[in-house]
Amino acid sequence: MVPTHRYKFRGETIVRDSLVRIKSSLFPRLVFDRTSLDKHIEALTEANSEIAKERDSLLLELNSLRSMKGGNTFLFEGYDIPIDLMQLTGGGPDTFETISRQHTENLRRWIGLEPQHTLLEIGCGIGRDAIPLSKILTAGRYIGIDIIGRSIEWCKSHISAHNPNFQFYHFDVDDQLHNATGKTATTDIRLPADDQSVDRIILFSVFTHMLREDIEHYLREFRRVLKPGGLVYGTTFIFDDAILASARATNLTIFDLRFEHPLEEGCRINDPVHPLGAVAFTKGAWDGMIERSGLTYAKPNLKGAWSGFYSDAEDGQDVVILTRGD
Repeated sequence: MVPTHRYKFRGETIVRDSLVRIKSSLFPRLVFDRTSLDKHIEALTEANSEIAKERDSLLLELNSLRSMKGGNTFLFEGYDIPIDLMQLTGGGPDTFETISRQHTENLRRWIGLEPQHTLLEIGCGIGRDAIPLSKILTAGRYIGIDIIGRSIEWCKSHISAHNPNFQFYHFDVDDQLHNATGKTATTDIRLPADDQSVDRIILFSVFTHMLREDIEHYLREFRRVLKPGGLVYGTTFIFDDAILASARATNLTIFDLRFEHPLEEGCRINDPVHPLGAVAFTKGAWDGMIERSGLTYAKPNLKGAWSGFYSDAEDGQDVVILTRGD
């Protein structure tokens, strides 16, 4: 049998017989001068290569258009997300997907996620965590809360529309950075969950913009809604003298996190003009807040990379992992 080489492109198969090597062995009278045939085969091969290059170029262009449709949206796991809302609470298109993946991996690793879990997220933004969680909490429930009304409306219209077990709530909280016209105080918030009904509570870059009184209010609400054995995963900035020295020397973030301004015992802010821009606490301050709320540490705090102090950092920010104190 004569061996053949097959090249597939756009559903059609071009068969290139191995005529080059058989000249007179099988059909000596038919193949006497192969020049014309070889040139034709070569032309087909070159044409096929050029078409393949053009196809690959068009695919790259299409993917680019899909990723940033009209320059206003970013395609993320099947959702066209408005970039302006993404930048408010979730980072821009260049980091959105990477941060989302890291969050999910850390949640799986440190607190565990099960399909039947009820999960509450404070500061859900535009769904950076909710969208991948919709593929995990298939038999459970997700409750997302944010102070930016447009983000919550988008999440309701898009994420909830495909996942009825995912609910989103807007709290019109007065916030210097994200909701300056808000009418509600954080201390007036009651989380939209029944007592002892939630398995997991997550907060990414929320405690980093809150002062002690508001944090303690949230912690008391967490104790109310957490099931026995439920867990809280909250990121924060935890400092001591050595950590501050490292942060100021390395300056690893774009926010110039120096925390040079004491606010109260165990609490420092980064910018006195915008005090909620970045807030840091000592470990002792966190110990007091947690004890007064009726919660307790479920695991040792995770070490954050933000300061450059830890060579074995476990998250971008420091993390408190909490549970009920009973």
